Amino acid sequence: MKRFIIVIVGLVVAAVSVRAEAVKWESDYDKAVAAAKKDSKLVLVDVYTDWCGWCKKLDRDVYADAKVIERLSKNFVAVKINPEKNSRAAQLAHQFGTHGYPHIVFVNGDGKKIGEIGGYVSAGVFLQRLDKATSNAK
Repeated sequence: MKRFIIVIVGLVVAAVSVRAEAVKWESDYDKAVAAAKKDSKLVLVDVYTDWCGWCKKLDRDVYADAKVIERLSKNFVAVKINPEKNSRAAQLAHQFGTHGYPHIVFVNGDGKKIGEIGGYVSAGVFLQRLDKATSNAK
């Protein structure tokens, strides 16, 4: 009986470990734009700070959603920038008109802003905004 329980617990742990693949985040905006242009994708820029509670909720609830992960990997190069960490990120946040966090900005392969999300939104709304950004780019 103990072996059976150990096997079941092991299988549950293994199943939980095999979650959906996570979003692959870049940390260099310029490289992300170049990669997006090369691969005919858009760039999703997540402007965040370490102390932002809504940013953490976005990471935990939205970026962990399987449909969001799938859509981002198919159509976007995702990059996170923290304007409190370096001057390039601060310059970009200013350029994007960031006034609060999180601030999600969509740009095309030429670096032109084509959309944004100001603040936290649910995974369902986030997916709709991804679709809107994709259609705006066409």
